[in-house]
Amino acid sequence: MAKKTLGYRALNKTGGLLHKMDRWLAFERDVYNFEIRTSDVKARVKRIGGGYRGADEEFRETVVRYWRKYGVHPKKVWYDLLCDGMDAYDPRFIPDPVWFHDIVPYFNCTVFSPAYADKGLYNRLLPDVKKPETVVKRTADHYYNGDGEQPVTREEAERLCAQEEHLIVKPSGGTKGAGILFYDRDDKDSPRVPAIFDAMGGGFVAQRLVRQHDDLARLNPNTLNTLRVISFRFREEVHILSAQLRIGGSGARVDNVSAGGSACAVYPTGWLHEKSVTRKSTWTDETANGIKLSTIRVPNYEGVVETIRRLHGGLPYFNIVGWDFAVGEDGTPIMVEYNTKPGQNQIGGREPTFGDMTDEVLEDVFVQRTLGKAFRR
Repeated sequence: MAKKTLGYRALNKTGGLLHKMDRWLAFERDVYNFEIRTSDVKARVKRIGGGYRGADEEFRETVVRYWRKYGVHPKKVWYDLLCDGMDAYDPRFIPDPVWFHDIVPYFNCTVFSPAYADKGLYNRLLPDVKKPETVVKRTADHYYNGDGEQPVTREEAERLCAQEEHLIVKPSGGTKGAGILFYDRDDKDSPRVPAIFDAMGGGFVAQRLVRQHDDLARLNPNTLNTLRVISFRFREEVHILSAQLRIGGSGARVDNVSAGGSACAVYPTGWLHEKSVTRKSTWTDETANGIKLSTIRVPNYEGVVETIRRLHGGLPYFNIVGWDFAVGEDGTPIMVEYNTKPGQNQIGGREPTFGDMTDEVLEDVFVQRTLGKAFRR
């Protein structure tokens, strides 16, 4: 009997270790998908002519010394990129490996991210905010009729979609615009609804296109130009760390930077910065159709920020959230999606993610650990 009990204990211990290893591997795969890798950074630095060409001694005295007390040794190439155009290194910039491996897992319960990231559940998780109108969604192999969540057959779901003039169909857990398809009823070259359903495979949402404010539509009328705002709950207060307006590239239908668009930082007043940046780290002061970025103020920006501060309270397991918001024709903030493992806006904004709070935040993450092990992987 004792041997049998020991055998069960050994089996349970092994199973626990395998479970932890599986979680770790899943996390590492996810980080690989989200972060900007060092090889990409080197390529970017090369494209921009070397970035900030600080001497090795300056890097050691400024950056290495700053991070030494946290047990972190960042690579110089990150700061050559992030400090491009500056007069000196700013050690408060946070490289992606530190952000995704240390900071996000500390403040966010990443094991819950897949469930909270499901776009089909937005209506239940955050019901008190305007969202794009959902015609049909597929969640856990079940089809539902819009936000009413009445179960329907696949045939009925196809019929509901086919009668719409235009639809955008997104994977439930997709990011960076990956996997998005468009349905245009009167365009003979557009994929038909059954083919779109087959291509989606798993969960998805089929939504009507958002009619955005004229001031944003004129930047690129082919895309929904959205705000990416990063909010941070710290010491029981929600801070807005940064905001960028993403503008679709020429001929594109999505505004993601990874899909050829650009990102323009937004001042706290709602006015756009003078220049936007692309994925290849090229800068421009105007849109593809010749509009000067500095002449644009995001309509009802203060309303978007107020809405985000309110909504963040409804996501108790996540202290860092990246929000994608559109502004409707009448100025109403429209939540398109949110991301519980967002990237940073440092390159576009040319400011450290945590700004003047950096020292306090890093002290909490690496030294005080006031969150204990609540959210650590």
